[in-house]
Amino acid sequence: MSLTQKVTGDAIGAYKYLIGLGTVATCNCYWLLSRSFFRQEKVIEHHHLALAFAISLLIFINQGYLFASSSHIIASSSDSVFRHVLSEITVLLSSCVLVLSFWEGCRDFKTATKQDKAQRILFLSTFGLAVGISKLTNFTLASNADAKEWVITAIILMVVVNTQLLLAWRVQHKSSDTQPQTKASSLEEIHTQPEPVCDIDNALARDITSLMNEGSLYLQANLKVADIARSLDVPEYRVSRALKSYITDKNFNQYINSLRVEHAKSLLINPENQGWSVLVISLESGFASIGPFTRAFKAETGLTPKQFRQMHVSKGLVKLS
Repeated sequence: MSLTQKVTGDAIGAYKYLIGLGTVATCNCYWLLSRSFFRQEKVIEHHHLALAFAISLLIFINQGYLFASSSHIIASSSDSVFRHVLSEITVLLSSCVLVLSFWEGCRDFKTATKQDKAQRILFLSTFGLAVGISKLTNFTLASNADAKEWVITAIILMVVVNTQLLLAWRVQHKSSDTQPQTKASSLEEIHTQPEPVCDIDNALARDITSLMNEGSLYLQANLKVADIARSLDVPEYRVSRALKSYITDKNFNQYINSLRVEHAKSLLINPENQGWSVLVISLESGFASIGPFTRAFKAETGLTPKQFRQMHVSKGLVKLS
């Protein structure tokens, strides 16, 4: 759309701004695309769409205003306050989503697989090169508006082409994961089918359970799925899928909190820990503060930690000195 607007601008006059309406899906939608590339959970939600739509609406209004003023439908004013405010808000929001797009490529880079890291590097290189050339062009070609617009259009086309390459790469990579694997020997070619996904996830679920029970990883404060993936050296999405399918029907936080609550219960009824406050028990059980601990404990047992301790004391399960 940017290229079409530039090529036809002199021929169709003010109508080039109607073509410009097609540019409402630029940095805002590219941000949504970047989220779909590198996230496995909560990829695009309502508030993400709302922000993208707000930027589209601002661009739509700006192009519509330019068309109306160029066609003399409304009186044009070079110092229009409305135009200035509209432009500043659009630039501000667009800059924000550009930063967010770049962050998507950097997010969880250390825990990504080798293939995913290579794809992130392509994404970040394209993104960084586009922004860098754009800023350099604004500085070096400030007095030549036409040349600057052509360079910006070329940058956009470069991003589109590289994004298509990245899309094809990711689709091909996912397809290869589901294709049968082959192994050849000097005597014969042996064809083997990949292990069913359910068996892979089931084995991973056992590894996660072992890591939790034997390694007590759940006691780590602010534990995330990425931490488990890093400990087991597997992609984060596989850990999420195994947790969802084979370990519990709860979400990740509820699963971890249930393990922490069980640990806290053993601490609360231990006679040696009667001098420990509820805050100390919560910290020793992996909670960051007493508030989330109390809420999680009551959700699991129906009692607060203090009530649970008092109940066991009254039953004689805990002997106070």
